[in-house]
Amino acid sequence: MFVGCAVNRPTLPEAELEARHAAFMAAEKADTAAGLEKLCGRVAREKAAFAAGSNPAPPILDVLILSGGGDYGAFGAGVLTGWGLVEDPVMRRPLFDVVTGVSTGALIAPFAFVGSDPAYERVLELYKDPRDDWVKLRGLLFFLPGRSSFLTTRGLERDIRAQIDSDMLADIARGHADGRSLIIGTTNLDLGVLQTWDASRVAANPVHAPAFDHFYKILLASSAIPAAFPPVVIDDTLYVDGGTTANIVINLDPRDPYSLVNTWKKLHEYEPLPKIRFWVIINNQLGSRPQVVQPSWFSITTSSLATSIRSSTIATLDILSLHCELLRRDENLDVELRYIAIPDEWRAPEPGIFKKKTMESLAALGVTVGTDPARWISQSPRND
Repeated sequence: MFVGCAVNRPTLPEAELEARHAAFMAAEKADTAAGLEKLCGRVAREKAAFAAGSNPAPPILDVLILSGGGDYGAFGAGVLTGWGLVEDPVMRRPLFDVVTGVSTGALIAPFAFVGSDPAYERVLELYKDPRDDWVKLRGLLFFLPGRSSFLTTRGLERDIRAQIDSDMLADIARGHADGRSLIIGTTNLDLGVLQTWDASRVAANPVHAPAFDHFYKILLASSAIPAAFPPVVIDDTLYVDGGTTANIVINLDPRDPYSLVNTWKKLHEYEPLPKIRFWVIINNQLGSRPQVVQPSWFSITTSSLATSIRSSTIATLDILSLHCELLRRDENLDVELRYIAIPDEWRAPEPGIFKKKTMESLAALGVTVGTDPARWISQSPRND
């Protein structure tokens, strides 16, 4: 098992670190371009099938974005399950072309990517039934500065491996072959940047079989809450929670040559993109409520991180809303953005993290919310 990094790592000269950064940037651009070209190929095939009469309905590009939120991911698992009960053909749960996730969203994302009712039921049961050993304190001296985290996550890793089994990995690999993408966001601490992974490509690569450690490392790295959960080393690089750098992973910047729209225009200049729908599930509350924060390092760190991520999420949603508006206005594209979050009035039934009553409450709330299409919000959170 890979639960973190307890041994000091050797330092490197600044020149070598700069070289690593340059190599990372080049690889990230190449990976992004490859992923977007894969997706554009899928869209082009679906458009051609519709034009030839093979598909009865015009294609729609559906993108699911799953935010972080720790144990509050039970809400997202519930929303996805309840959404499957919606019969309205406009608002029913689609098979997603792209699924992106960070932190707890990264753990839910593989199930949403597979997209079958059994997969959704499996992730819901996982979040409704947290085990006592998912997270455990590192003994009485957990606070020592040499510790990589004050919690261990061996039990969580065990159950993630058990639920995302070889059959599910095979389903994910088939999704990759169909041109779909499962994108997981992590934070590369050595370089101080967001690093995204096409986990569907990892699952499809026979080099990673049969243990698929690389796939599981990516998921656990994305969910490694700094200081609380152990960091993960991948290829001699230290990774933590993707929500540290971006709680929502998507790029619609019309100025970026590596955005979906600009990649499509490069490959299919005179063909319009089909309708695009972005569905964002926020595994948290967007409104803050007053509280008395105790002057302890744990309370201060927890509250500060939650406030930072909440503010970042709202800002990113606002930017995403603006980019969608620009694409409608300047590119004449049919683009929709909808998001859903834990209602601000909800309160946890008991204090602490990964508590069964809290996660059951959130899962039930998510199912209820997911069955109601009217709960999806389309305007910017700044205007809500």
